[in-house]
Amino acid sequence: MPEKVLNEQELLVRIKNDDESAFIEVYDLYWKRLFNFGYKKLGKKEIVEGIVQEVFIDFWTKRSKLEIHSSLTSYLFTSVNYRIINHYKSQSIRDKYAAHEKSKGEQKNSSTDEKILFNDLKSNIKKVVRKFPPQRKKVYQLRFSKGLSYIEIAENLEISVSTVEKHLMRALRDIRVSLRELTL
Repeated sequence: MPEKVLNEQELLVRIKNDDESAFIEVYDLYWKRLFNFGYKKLGKKEIVEGIVQEVFIDFWTKRSKLEIHSSLTSYLFTSVNYRIINHYKSQSIRDKYAAHEKSKGEQKNSSTDEKILFNDLKSNIKKVVRKFPPQRKKVYQLRFSKGLSYIEIAENLEISVSTVEKHLMRALRDIRVSLRELTL
């Protein structure tokens, strides 16, 4: 067991020193295990692949600043787990938004006040969407204006499903914050 910890520490030092071969060793050693772990929790191959890729991209990007206080194994599995939790949270937000949009069409007999409030809400959402970075705006519009699936958006924009999720999660968060500020 101490040999494994020593090897992890050596790999981390090499990765922090920009050693791509050490990163590839870690990638080859953990990718399948992380995928299987994520797939058991989420059950969606494309999304889990994207999550694992994002974990490795962040790991490499942040290599010089990494402070791993436990083991490399724990760090990677925890990273995947947190991303899965975030996926569930963002999925919940999307589901609530979709339910709201669906019920919006069923509210034909709403009062004038409700219609005014709803139009104000739409107007405020449009203002927030106009301020989005170009890629986030495209993803948001393809999802909510065109009704494309995450996979269709990813293929259309040539980005990963995980990136699509990240853009939508941030877009919905920005909208939520903006609307919360209006009600205060």
